[in-house]
Amino acid sequence: MKVALTIWNNRISPVFDVAQHVLLLEAQQSVIQQQQVVDLPVDSAINKLTFLVSQKVDLLICGAISRSLQLAIEEQGINVYPFCSGEVSELIECWQKDQLERVSFAMPGCGKRRRIRQRTQGNGCRNSDNHCRRQIKHLGGNDA
Repeated sequence: MKVALTIWNNRISPVFDVAQHVLLLEAQQSVIQQQQVVDLPVDSAINKLTFLVSQKVDLLICGAISRSLQLAIEEQGINVYPFCSGEVSELIECWQKDQLERVSFAMPGCGKRRRIRQRTQGNGCRNSDNHCRRQIKHLGGNDA
């Protein structure tokens, strides 16, 4: 599995659309085999998408992301876990333990996270704010 985390100063980059760097992790059964920091294209959203596809990314963990870009990335078969914030090392550790849904990683204004299988459902945001309604696909694997 290949995981991409947008990074800025050892934290998740606040907005994917303008993120400049990504940490790529190659893992087998959540055990990291390789990791490297790579520059993201900054000239256009489509180039960011093309980059993720060319790197064969399975999961993108990021901060805020425009809805249209998230859908385009998902159309390419990449699971997106958006609206995260916090220290990169802590998010990696929680990803390895399948605990990314911890509210402490939600961006301000977004509370409980639920994994969603259908795009027509939203999440349980703390304040029911429309701006933080999002669909979260299951993190690649069995969702029994």
